[in-house]
Amino acid sequence: MKKKEKILIVEDEFIVANDLRLILQKAGYETSGIASSVEQAQKLIDQKKPDWVLLDIILKGQLTGIDLARDLKQKNIPFLYISANTNQSILEKVKETKPYGFLVKPFRERDLLVMLEIARYRYTIEIEPTASSLSENLSIEGIIGTSPSFMNSLEKVRIVAPTDTSVLILGESGTGKERIAQVVHQRSARSSKPMITINCGALPISLIESELFGHEKGSFTGAVNRRIGKFELANQSTIFLDEVGELPPEVQVKLLRVLQEKEIERIGGDATIKVDVRIIAATNRNLEKEVAEGRFRLDLYYRLNVFPITLPPLRERREDIPLLAEYFLEKFSAKTGKRIDTISPQAVNQLNNYSWPGNIRELEHLMERSVLLATGSQIEEIPLPAVSFLPSQEQPTHIKTMDEMERDHILNALKICGGKVFGLGGAAEILNLPPATLYSKMKKLGIKQGYK
Repeated sequence: MKKKEKILIVEDEFIVANDLRLILQKAGYETSGIASSVEQAQKLIDQKKPDWVLLDIILKGQLTGIDLARDLKQKNIPFLYISANTNQSILEKVKETKPYGFLVKPFRERDLLVMLEIARYRYTIEIEPTASSLSENLSIEGIIGTSPSFMNSLEKVRIVAPTDTSVLILGESGTGKERIAQVVHQRSARSSKPMITINCGALPISLIESELFGHEKGSFTGAVNRRIGKFELANQSTIFLDEVGELPPEVQVKLLRVLQEKEIERIGGDATIKVDVRIIAATNRNLEKEVAEGRFRLDLYYRLNVFPITLPPLRERREDIPLLAEYFLEKFSAKTGKRIDTISPQAVNQLNNYSWPGNIRELEHLMERSVLLATGSQIEEIPLPAVSFLPSQEQPTHIKTMDEMERDHILNALKICGGKVFGLGGAAEILNLPPATLYSKMKKLGIKQGYK
């Protein structure tokens, strides 16, 4: 008979703690007790040796659940948070402790059990990686970097790629989320078929459902032919849902059903179609915050967040900047036919001291521009925008967020282009972005089309 997993409940509200105990026992778990403070929890951990800990944040005494989480990390005991506290600064501290789940109070019994099921699966994958996945050297075109934070992300790619597990790739715009999704697909058993990609933030709401699930002829005005949706096209392959945090609530419900039932219905159709699809999703949004504020479904978040991979922003992996710059120098020198071999120390210094709001994508575009502008065999200067420099002798009274800086940058481009978004001389061209991506960024940042 399989041994029951022991779960310690750390919760200072007795009614909530008792409800948790009853739910867990009914589901076949064994509870190791209830603690209302960190000190009491530490004693029970030493005595009962729990397999998992359910952890509230605000507890009795001076120490918080986040303090206990750090202790649990040292002892290699997996844990999940259950809290009503969704303050942004608290969520950032929670994320630093790398929990296996975060459940917002009040919660349903089903939410708790699904979160536990997924957390246990994630933990199993992490502690029992396949030997082949760890022994391989991840050497793939365009994957450059040796910084510890980036190598940690690549290690997760090695672990999860050979499985069929859903993957959620997190990171700021321009950190390479789609490239990592491609690597996960290329290293899976589904690699013989193409990965199907859809940008959930670049489509009008009226078209998203049709794009994902397809429609039958005559199902709505303008549906003159049957359309096969992206999920059907991705059968026995992988679908990459970029900017999944942009999905409207009604589509989130239907996506959840696909994940649970592994079947779709075309709009206007009366038959269900079975699909065998691996999901890789990506977002630059804080989905825990989106869940807490009611914009993203908690149950869908659990289904997508089976195995998260966070890509660090370029400013947090500065040792990789020269490597990436050299890679792009070689790429664009070959593309243009120019013989440019080196980057001057002054230009390297520019690269190292820039804040990189656009991350790797911005570095790539700037290196391409530098190669085009170069007149000799060396890059002498990088044409950096002045907006992101902070003079060393001046301390700013307000440091802009990355979203604020990106918004200012796009508004400046639109102003230069007289409000023109795409086409010759449009903002998309001078920013070196696909028009759909620029529209998506404008929507996210609250920039109205037609700005002048």
